[in-house]
Amino acid sequence: MSHTIYRNLLDEELLYRVAHKRDQEALATLHKRYAHLALGVGMKYLSADAAKDAVQVVFIKIWTDAAQYKIKSFKPWLYTVVKNHCLMELRKQQPTTPVDAENTFDFVEYEDLSHHKMEQEQVLRILESCLSKLQEAQKACIELFYLHQKTYAEIAAHNQMDDKQVKSYLQNGRRNLKLCFGQHKNSIAS
Repeated sequence: MSHTIYRNLLDEELLYRVAHKRDQEALATLHKRYAHLALGVGMKYLSADAAKDAVQVVFIKIWTDAAQYKIKSFKPWLYTVVKNHCLMELRKQQPTTPVDAENTFDFVEYEDLSHHKMEQEQVLRILESCLSKLQEAQKACIELFYLHQKTYAEIAAHNQMDDKQVKSYLQNGRRNLKLCFGQHKNSIAS
């Protein structure tokens, strides 16, 4: 499976691949997506070095124990596991000191959502640019099929062409969009 395909998988799909197929690339993709956020949580409680160690311990735990968990939403689960691990480390170091565990999730959510929103906006700008470079018939067929959810027959009637032409314009339009996106892949790589 190529790196691009992994990047398009949902967190839970990646976790399934880790748990049931021992897929290292899936774990690496999850690590790439969330290690910086997990580190942010860890640094709320521990020193930078200890937080880095905590993140590594948690990802090793995911690798070794993922099949044991029933995880419906990976990101909140990861947040909880990292926070709990850090709290346990703090209790080991200072058993009598109270720990403030509030308000960390807001920080993680804000950072994560803003990152994804910026990436989505960038993808939309690239999509608009790539669409504008298509031949008019390709662009019209792509927009009617994907944006307006028209059938081949409806597109053919609307553009006064036959179904085979619509199919050809859609195939060529998709191929040209894929090529155009490929030229921009470095700017949207996460």
